[in-house]
Amino acid sequence: MWRSERRIRPGGVEGVTIRATRRLAVALWLGSASLVLSGCAVAPPAPPEARLEAPVREWAGRFSVVIDAAVPGGNQDTVAGRFALAARGTPGARALDLELVSPFGQTVATGRREPDGRSALTLSDGRTVRAPSLDALLERALGWPLPIERLPDWLDDRFETVVARDPQGRVTMAEDSGWRIEREPRRWALRRPHGDTQLRVVLVLDR
Repeated sequence: MWRSERRIRPGGVEGVTIRATRRLAVALWLGSASLVLSGCAVAPPAPPEARLEAPVREWAGRFSVVIDAAVPGGNQDTVAGRFALAARGTPGARALDLELVSPFGQTVATGRREPDGRSALTLSDGRTVRAPSLDALLERALGWPLPIERLPDWLDDRFETVVARDPQGRVTMAEDSGWRIEREPRRWALRRPHGDTQLRVVLVLDR
């Protein structure tokens, strides 16, 4: 199971709930992600497709997601795990393979994005759901967004807006797709508003 923490800060506002984390707990802790994916078509896994003849780039590491209530003194929830991401092709026609793993080594979900954008997410019980976007599938399954489709561009220093660079010219702060990105060599801190909450994602790259 994924680790989830819920804390009420001193002077907190009672009744403040984090819908996103509640959906995550239902979807991933109890293995019933169909409850939050009911709007997507459910289909058996498609037969393997021929691999693209293009170089493969791979990244792996740890992630944590912290969801803060927008109201001062509200609730805070945290989810953590590991990820592996592989990318092939060019930014305009990129294929992606994603694996999300719990801290205890259990595969929670695997995702696949085709070069034309069509995407599939396979859940831990073997069911596969499909949608035109991998990011959209992940948000519906987890309850909060993860910028997986933009991440390969960010790792290659391609951002919508560069805010700051270090003395060597490396990007240390940027903005893209609604995310505020603070970057160190192997640690990334991402922030963005999400409904009535503030979302913080930390990525630590192992490779």
